Amino acid sequence: MARGWESKDVEAQQDRGRSDPGMHLAAKHLSSEQIERANRRQALLLDRARITRELSSTQNERFRKQLGAELAYLDRQLAAVNIEA
Repeated sequence: MARGWESKDVEAQQDRGRSDPGMHLAAKHLSSEQIERANRRQALLLDRARITRELSSTQNERFRKQLGAELAYLDRQLAAVNIEA
């Protein structure tokens, strides 16, 4: 996927989030810690999706190993965020 398309997809997701009135109402009932944790989780999931996509398209073994380590790190971070919830 070209980087231009990727950024447009993220932009579309952000627009959907801004236009969803239910999302804003739910956010009013969350504490600042809960909102921060949800934002952190979303960022980790986006990073995980990017790394998974890169991992599936690379041929270089050293880069695959590095991406695998990054993926394991993100999985640990996601587990920690989920435990806190």
